[in-house]
Amino acid sequence: MSEVVKPLPNDKRELLDSSAGYETYNRELVRKVFPRIINEAYDVVFAESRRKPEIRDIVAFYFLLQSYIDGNHTRADGTYNDRFGACFLSYEAIMGALRIERNRVKLLADILDTNGIIRSASHYEGTRRFKWYFPSYCPRITDDGHIVDEDGIVIMPDHSVYKPRRTTAKVA
Repeated sequence: MSEVVKPLPNDKRELLDSSAGYETYNRELVRKVFPRIINEAYDVVFAESRRKPEIRDIVAFYFLLQSYIDGNHTRADGTYNDRFGACFLSYEAIMGALRIERNRVKLLADILDTNGIIRSASHYEGTRRFKWYFPSYCPRITDDGHIVDEDGIVIMPDHSVYKPRRTTAKVA
């Protein structure tokens, strides 16, 4: 008995059969989660604001991070790779790829983090600090577009991270 090969649209079969440049993503993330985040930002968080930030950049930011995940579980010497699953692009690389400012990188990362889509971690090499982003593939999503963590808990975002903190200068 021969195996039935399901027809695929366009050139998807060629991409699936090759081993280079192909990655999966949860379509419900794009269909439910990102629209919920964007709508909450515009309709709730910034409802009274005349100038609303470009929250929709979270989609491009997420896929950029996904594209640069370190997929090597072990190093060449056989030891565990602590960067496994992390994207460790520099702020400059992210800024250049997406044409956004440094403060936008932090805002977008904070929004994805509070929604459970990525986990951020600081990594130090000597006195140099690096930001590592661990994007989730988000395997569990509710019908209303919230991420469900590995313990079955629905992640409810803290909307305070959407608004940049303002500092006030002291007047002498």
